Amino acid sequence: MAWRATWQFGLILVGVLLSGCGNASRMDDAPVPDLAVPEAGRAATLSLACSGCHGPAGGAIAGLENYSAEQLQSEMMRYKTEPEGNSVMHRMMRGYSHEDIEAIAAYLGAEQAE
Repeated sequence: MAWRATWQFGLILVGVLLSGCGNASRMDDAPVPDLAVPEAGRAATLSLACSGCHGPAGGAIAGLENYSAEQLQSEMMRYKTEPEGNSVMHRMMRGYSHEDIEAIAAYLGAEQAE
């Protein structure tokens, strides 16, 4: 259920960002929208990347349904800090700060608690 909300939030965010595309001369006169993401939405936004591969049960790669926030954070930090890892997960996690990983784990772990 929360995955659906995450996808819907992502689609809305993409729509807002794409609405700014268009004629460059017209953009010069247009007001700049405030795209700041509230802290509560930040974790959902960061978690969108996870849903591409780790969707609901039956997806292409193992789902995250049975993992607690602590387990998710531990695994993501392992990927981030493993010096010789070169998988997609290693590269993705190295792009996140410790705070980002904490937020993602808390968000996805909270979904499991529901």
